[in-house]
Amino acid sequence: MLKFVCLLLTGLLTACVSEPPKLYSRINEAYNFEVSHCDSFALVTGVSRQADNLRQAQDSAKGQAEELGGTHIVWLQTDMGDPTRVVAVVYKCLQ
Repeated sequence: MLKFVCLLLTGLLTACVSEPPKLYSRINEAYNFEVSHCDSFALVTGVSRQADNLRQAQDSAKGQAEELGGTHIVWLQTDMGDPTRVVAVVYKCLQ
């Protein structure tokens, strides 16, 4: 019984220390022709120096777009240098 309790507590502590699950972005990636009926209203950038640098730079830009109330994002530029940078236009589509 004591071993079971110790294993249970160890599992709970490990779960608390690990990263929270990543939620999916509400921003849709799109091409220009897909957002021709939408309003563009912002330009966002993302920068990352981490191991998964492109994904983190894009996630940063998507987070900014979501905070601004955008619904779609169209990537304009990707620079895979150090640091990795992305630039995108934010759109708000009503449909």
